[in-house]
Amino acid sequence: MYLENSNISVYDVHCHIHETPEELNELGGHRSPVRDIVYCIQATRYTDWDDVIQVKQKYGDIIIPALGLHPWFVERVLTSEIPETWAEELQQLLAHHGGILGECGLDKAARSPKTHKTYPIEPQIEVLKTQVAIAHKLHIPISLHCVRAFGTLAAILSEAEKRQRLPPRIMLHSYSGSPDMLAQVFLKGELGERVYVSFSSLVNGRNREKSEQCIRRVPAKRLLVESDVHNARAAGPALDEAVSLVAEARGWALSEAHTILAHNSREFFYGTAKQNDIGNLLP
Repeated sequence: MYLENSNISVYDVHCHIHETPEELNELGGHRSPVRDIVYCIQATRYTDWDDVIQVKQKYGDIIIPALGLHPWFVERVLTSEIPETWAEELQQLLAHHGGILGECGLDKAARSPKTHKTYPIEPQIEVLKTQVAIAHKLHIPISLHCVRAFGTLAAILSEAEKRQRLPPRIMLHSYSGSPDMLAQVFLKGELGERVYVSFSSLVNGRNREKSEQCIRRVPAKRLLVESDVHNARAAGPALDEAVSLVAEARGWALSEAHTILAHNSREFFYGTAKQNDIGNLLP
């Protein structure tokens, strides 16, 4: 079982388990197979922000809330299904309840179920810039979704870097870009000092060879893992697979991977972990 005989918590840095509330009782049982996991539950649409907050209020410290507007739902701003005050409301909720900003980002591949066309990129860019600005203003981490838009994302973050308006820490969730883009763009300069890269078996297991190349390009202290699942029961096995993916790519023992990833997660979320916490484990 996950982290059996270990007192190290594993952080699921990106999941959506609030979307299956009937499974959330898995979080409360003392003998639950997922009892050692701290979940960062990521909202994606205006209407589920309160759902995530309620899960946090019920389950306490094992939940880190993330509130944001996913690129798949940006069109609802354009149609006024999401009020024009969404950004103000998002900032107020994050300021009051804590947590991080996410899930937000860019997606040039997904299609609208209404029009069957890809979502227009320009509104996504504007909404993302607004959310990056909120994360910077509140000095909180941000979780970024990106599909086939890494050049555009890099331009947005580079602009924020030049204006000294980057969020303090930035997660590229289930990174699916190229190893070269990581090394040459996202892990360079001031941006590179803030970027963390997360991997999941759900997404990154589809092309294991490429994912392992990416994992080897990321500094050990910037690696994270996630389940990206929508129910709590599946989170433990999914995290097992993600940890194994990272460990195999780096040539680490599972215990070593657990220690490094837990340290990195605390550093990403809280910014308070110390490098000497894990001594020489970081190559």
